[in-house]
Amino acid sequence: RRMTSGSLHSSIEREQGHARLPFRLDDALGTHHGLSWDDFMLFQHLDTAGGGLAEADLATALGLLRSRLLVRILPLEKLGLVWRTASGSARQVTLRPAGLRLLQDARESAAAVCAGMAGS
Repeated sequence: RRMTSGSLHSSIEREQGHARLPFRLDDALGTHHGLSWDDFMLFQHLDTAGGGLAEADLATALGLLRSRLLVRILPLEKLGLVWRTASGSARQVTLRPAGLRLLQDARESAAAVCAGMAGS
């Protein structure tokens, strides 16, 4: 068995840490806020865009097909966290006040997980 170089070993360890991060974020966000990391990122994109985006733009930002985005949005819409409206020929997804409050609270949990991972 060959020894790996120091830089390769460091890169492998860093990648393994990055791979664990979404699982830890899912756990913390789900436990404390009822959100997945994917939902958090959806909310984050909406907030960064000023509260709303066209469905096509949001799907592109998240790397999803629009049909897959719809599957993710519908439960959030039923919970009153986002809403979808017609904007011309496109549909718009908007973060509702309850969704924004949830995102703001969840940011603290996500930041704590990231800080913990950075320190380990």
